[in-house]
Amino acid sequence: MNESVFARASLTALALLALLSLFVAPWAAISRETGARGTVLVLPNRMYDFTGRTDPVQVPLQGVVLGVSALALAAIAAAGALRNRRRNALWLGAGAVLVATVVWGSVSVGQTTRGAQYAALLRSAQEELADPGRRVDVAALEAVVAEAENLSTDELLGRLQDAGLRIRQLPYAATSVGLAAALAFAVGLLAFGFGLQLFPRIGALLTRALAAAAVPATSILLALVAAAVVILVLQPTPLGDGVTVSGPLMYLAGRLDVLWYAYQSLFATSLTNPAGFMEALKFATPLIFTGLAVAFGFRAGLFNIGAPGQMVLGGVGAMLVGVYLPGPRIVVLPLAVIAAALGGGLWGALPGWLKARFGASEVINTILLNYIAASLLLLLLSSRQVFAAPVLRVFVAVGVFIGVALLMSLVPALRTRMSAAPRLSAGVSAALLLVVMVLVGSPRAGDGPVNLGLPFKAPGSEPKSYELSEAARLPQLPALVGVPAGTFGETVMPLNLGVFVAPALALLVFGLLGAARRLRWSLRLVLALLAGGLVYAVFGALGLNARPTAIPPTKLNVSFLVALFSAFLMYVILWRTTWGYELRAVGLAPKAAEYGGANVGNSVIWAMALSGAFAGLTASHYVLGGALEDYSLRQSLPTSDGFDGIAVALLGQNTPLGVVLSAFLFGVLKNGGSALNITFTDLTRDVVNMILALVVLFIAAKGFLPERLTRPADLTPDLASDPVKDLAPDPQAAPVLSPTTKEPLDPPGRGREDL
Repeated sequence: MNESVFARASLTALALLALLSLFVAPWAAISRETGARGTVLVLPNRMYDFTGRTDPVQVPLQGVVLGVSALALAAIAAAGALRNRRRNALWLGAGAVLVATVVWGSVSVGQTTRGAQYAALLRSAQEELADPGRRVDVAALEAVVAEAENLSTDELLGRLQDAGLRIRQLPYAATSVGLAAALAFAVGLLAFGFGLQLFPRIGALLTRALAAAAVPATSILLALVAAAVVILVLQPTPLGDGVTVSGPLMYLAGRLDVLWYAYQSLFATSLTNPAGFMEALKFATPLIFTGLAVAFGFRAGLFNIGAPGQMVLGGVGAMLVGVYLPGPRIVVLPLAVIAAALGGGLWGALPGWLKARFGASEVINTILLNYIAASLLLLLLSSRQVFAAPVLRVFVAVGVFIGVALLMSLVPALRTRMSAAPRLSAGVSAALLLVVMVLVGSPRAGDGPVNLGLPFKAPGSEPKSYELSEAARLPQLPALVGVPAGTFGETVMPLNLGVFVAPALALLVFGLLGAARRLRWSLRLVLALLAGGLVYAVFGALGLNARPTAIPPTKLNVSFLVALFSAFLMYVILWRTTWGYELRAVGLAPKAAEYGGANVGNSVIWAMALSGAFAGLTASHYVLGGALEDYSLRQSLPTSDGFDGIAVALLGQNTPLGVVLSAFLFGVLKNGGSALNITFTDLTRDVVNMILALVVLFIAAKGFLPERLTRPADLTPDLASDPVKDLAPDPQAAPVLSPTTKEPLDPPGRGREDL
């Protein structure tokens, strides 16, 4: 099965599913109440009221919407049997018609429900005038009724409330699209996109995109389908007082509405309002760091499962600089970020050195180092840092022994002797250390508890460090746009949108121009800057440089930009340097890479060090950025993000862009879990954890897709079949790596010739 057959089969199946949903699934929810109870519309104009108090409405031309949508979906399904150009042309036309029909039908539902809401409000006002209550201003209410024809629905609602009319439940509130409309819209977009293959260049891009996204997209879809079964089992259909389900069609519509609204709550919380979007980015920021850490290790053939420990050491390094280093912000803040990376990098380099020197498994070592790091954090932030005297002497002896060993390794003669028999040297050293520990750890007269009194712990019983100095704090997003720290609630202030849009567009243009290999990077940079400057000027001409914008409170901070820069840095290191190519070659075939001139030992150590540095940078979010309760190192540091980074890296296919996108998806799901728990009584955040676990499971199974699709031939060059030949084409020549060789882990369709 190749990409074309897979695309046709998938789109045909989705079109048939959407066609079926037109007749049984809700097209829209015309009302939604607390507790997820709703009134849904099934085409054509079949109303199922699960609230018990919503009057039915007649949406015009819903029969036309049903007929046109059904014909378009049937055409998309039938197009799969046609040949290339005819198939693409039919997909293009039917997809455009279907998208337009869904939009028109959804807008029609919205307009009808707004009209019904207006009429219901006006009727409530007239009923109140017939028997006015004490709190109602009759004169004001009469004036509102008299002017109602000139008021919009929102204006009418506000005026009625000002007049003292109490509206307990707003009728026809929270109108939204249903499962049938969303599925038809998605199929229409897919068909239109695949239809663009009529144009050869666009078709080539789509083929590459399909090959890159097939496994992640399929895995996410399968995870959502599997989770849907659990949601339907756990959550019954919410019903209002006195409502009974009559007939199988109403039952089916109710179950499908529960499923759709659960996923809508899960995703819409983060994607439809600025506050939720920023919270999703806040959750995604540490996952970007840990995902990059794991992905970098994978690229070098290493499994870094020690991100939790590297997060702790990064936090310790950032805390030490932020608390104790004096100086201006321009000096202290960069040093604090560097200290976070150094802490994680050194903790990652240790298992890398053990693997390079003794062949010890980095998986086992990083797992064990996680426990050591957790104990170290507990020691530093404990309220009572009390030790028995023999234990303290053992710690001192171990520290002295390590220091002596490091000094001895600096003497060339001793280093040569120890390197000649590394296992014997390690065994003798361990035996000596054990003897010393026994001797110094023996109880002595007068031994008692010793309180270390380390200076890192803040006074009190709360396990946290002293707060960082102002110079070491990364600003949070509201502060960047001028909102004072400590402000509660949303702040409306003029905001220059061009400052944010123009750089983003410039980066996008620079990346897209990278596909044009004949353009030098300097010309691409100039064109990108011109595009950004043009957009900034257009925003200024349209008056968007001082647009009143509501800034919600959030702990999203500048560490998000640090995370994006880290992803860019990983891309540059691995795909734009010869050393990065060497790292990837070592990950693919260590023996062949060594034959080609690569220093495998150094590559392993540096790969683990950089991997740990990425994980350590999470301290820029949690410690320097104050993403927890304040700007301090806390024992509640969520080290579980280190394990989540494994799933992020797998879903992102170990590429920087993939890691950023998958981390954002995880952030959306984590943020939406709270809304899901509030909306449905029988669903908790465990549903989100289940979805994430299923994604990892299906990623490991490659989405159950055939190998021809997951590793297409045009993306599998000769390095996979004969790496030695590619790395060293001439055995008599100097053993150097060729940076122009393309390999399986290069970005799809791109080689190394444009270095």
